[in-house]
This record gives sequence, structure tokens and C-alpha cells, in this order.
Amino acid sequence: MYNLAGNSVSIFLFRFVLRKNAISFVLNETIAEDMYPDIDEKIEPLVHACSETLLRYRSHCRGETIMDGNILIDGGFEVMLFKGLGKYFAEREKQNLFNDAHKIAELLTEVMERRTKEEQQGTYPGPQPLVRKFRRTQSTNKGLETLGNGRQVVDELQGDTRQRMPVLNELWPDDLPADVVAKSGYDHRGHCLAFEHETLGDLGKIVLTDIAGDKLLMHADLTKGNAQTFDKRKKVFEDIISLVEVRLRDRLAERERT
Repeated sequence: MYNLAGNSVSIFLFRFVLRKNAISFVLNETIAEDMYPDIDEKIEPLVHACSETLLRYRSHCRGETIMDGNILIDGGFEVMLFKGLGKYFAEREKQNLFNDAHKIAELLTEVMERRTKEEQQGTYPGPQPLVRKFRRTQSTNKGLETLGNGRQVVDELQGDTRQRMPVLNELWPDDLPADVVAKSGYDHRGHCLAFEHETLGDLGKIVLTDIAGDKLLMHADLTKGNAQTFDKRKKVFEDIISLVEVRLRDRLAERERT
């Protein structure tokens, strides 16, 4: 068995496979049968974040498998993108993608190690039914919020606060449209906030990406969600985008004055 790079594989861990309008996370079946709920909960938001990033580059992929992760014959873990795909990524975004792929591999390795220990101790319950489906849930949202908070802590410890970024965190509840709340989001492109409406649900997220140290790019991603509420959610989210744009202009003007 070989991975996307053509290297010999000892243990297949996972792959991300392109579908017609989506992406599938294909997990080693034996590991899936041995999955622990606590590890499954940690993997879910990582899979979601990686899937979102990979879907943005699907048009450049000429194969079915866009990324895979495997343990090679020499015992090392290797994550690979479809050949030639990496050149289309911003470097920071690609590094964040690979970091999370490695985290997934570490969690899957933990599953194997824990099950091996159970077998040695005679407490292994046997394979579990394969019923788990990775999909967007409230648990996923909570996991993404946790990842986002963790990234901010790391950035602060590394002095990587990027003075323009806090504009998203400075939004007060009174600034936002009625019944809208902002929470830490997670995106491989940069600093992220996710927005939810009390009755309409997930609205979308805004991501700020620092470019070459002196420019700022804003991405606004509207959540597809329920088609019946799409127009209402779009209108609310557009109001949020306008607010953030004003805040960014004010912040940049203030920065220039100082």
C-alpha cells in the first residue's frame, strides 16, 4: 500500500476524499471500531477545520483523495496533499492544516495504544459498531470555539498578537444585530470569530488574515444551513460584515495617527 507521495505504508490512518458537493473523512476501519468517545470528541472539530480548508482547494485537485495520513514502513507519520496542490496554499494556512492533521494522527495513535493496553490487561471489550458520522453539530461548534481560544493563547505567548487582529474581539453585544452572539471561531487562514443567531442558528464566520506583515485580508463565510432561513441569515450576516469593516477602517486610521 502506498500514500499520495508513493511511499510504502505500514498503517493507513485516514484520508480526505472529495465527493460531488462535499468531502468525506475516511478513517481506518479497525481504529474506528476501537474509538473512544473522548478522543472522538477531540477529533471532530479538527476534521471539520481540515475539511473546510481542503474544500477551498478542491478545484485544483485532479484526483479523488485530496489528503491522506499514514504511518510509513520506517514508523514515521506522513501527511500528504494531492501532488502539486500545496503550491496553491498560503504558507501559514498550509502549516495550520498539517499541524491539525498531525493532531488527528496523534489521537488515532492514542486509540491504538489504549486498546493494546486493554488487550494486555484482559479488559478489551471487542470491536464497537461503526455508527459514527462526522457532521456539523453543537459539539463541533464547541470544539471549534475551544480550538480558537487555544490558538489565541498560543499567539499571545509567542508575541504574535498582530495588533490589527483584536478588532474582532472588541465587538460588544450592543454593537451586534439583535439576538446575535459572537464566539471564538477556528480557521486555518487566521484570526476567526463565529456568529450565531438566537433563532436562526449559525450565521457564519469572519476571518482576518495577515499578509506580508503590512496588509490585512478579511474573509466572510456565510453558513449554508437551512435553505428556508437563508435569506434572513444572509441579511443579518451582511450587517455584521458592514460593522466589522467600519471597525477595521477605524482601527487602521487610529494606527496611522499613532
